[in-house]
Amino acid sequence: MTVRSLLAKGYDTLFFAEVDSPLLDALVLLAYALNITKEKLLAALPDELAPGIEELYRGLVDRRCAGTPVSYIRRVKEFYGLEFYVDERVLVPRPDTEVLVEKVLQVVRSDPRLRRVHDACTGSGCVGISVKRAAPDLEVSASDISTDALAVATMNARRILGTELATYRADLLDGVPGPFDVIVGNPPYLKDAEVKDMQALGWPEPELALRGGTDGTQLAARLIRSAPRLLSPGGWLLLEAAPLQFNRLYALMDQAGFHTIDVEKDLGGANRVIAGRLAQASVAPPTALRETGSDHG
Repeated sequence: MTVRSLLAKGYDTLFFAEVDSPLLDALVLLAYALNITKEKLLAALPDELAPGIEELYRGLVDRRCAGTPVSYIRRVKEFYGLEFYVDERVLVPRPDTEVLVEKVLQVVRSDPRLRRVHDACTGSGCVGISVKRAAPDLEVSASDISTDALAVATMNARRILGTELATYRADLLDGVPGPFDVIVGNPPYLKDAEVKDMQALGWPEPELALRGGTDGTQLAARLIRSAPRLLSPGGWLLLEAAPLQFNRLYALMDQAGFHTIDVEKDLGGANRVIAGRLAQASVAPPTALRETGSDHG
């Protein structure tokens, strides 16, 4: 059998299983099975397959048809030009979250006094690590309530940065030491009912990384209320959220003392990131025990 024939079979199987992007998924999974790039696969379409590849590929396609994301199958997800390890312990990074990274970099580059950045709900570490990779002089730390997520984030920091970030196991910002100049977060923001429906369909991503309360803003609201005590004078809070949540989050930021509140849109033109600058300093919290790497969306 040729590469072309097997690719066609994979596409047909994924198409009739009503998988999103069946051609792209078929390409990516076959390239993974062959251990080559998509570009090399396209050049190899007339080639005969080595023994065992057809069986391996069919197994990968079956997993995709069963609902497993391609990123979990390959154990990798491209984000902000970098390759992050991902598995079922963490949310798969989305392209829209790159807008959050861009906004953080815009903020810190506009004011050289902004040096300490904290990534709350870090998950795979994609936001904090991408910021650190783009701006190595920044002091970047991360936190998550999930020890599993922190383990993945630490692995990614070692692979991509060659070093570890300071990490804290924390329920949002509880017990995380400040002050910081920038706090960035991509907290879970799906409604509980949405998560329940997804789980009924067998959605494999961790519930902890998805569930945002009744209206999806529960965790974002807590971050907004708790961030001022951890921010230095003129510090920034930047959050990713769902488009319909921005009116509420804007009001909460205003009430918490943030000003110069900006909203950034994603590639589809929908509201995706809200950023606010703190008007004045607040009291710093007591120092917490630091965890580096081994344990810690």
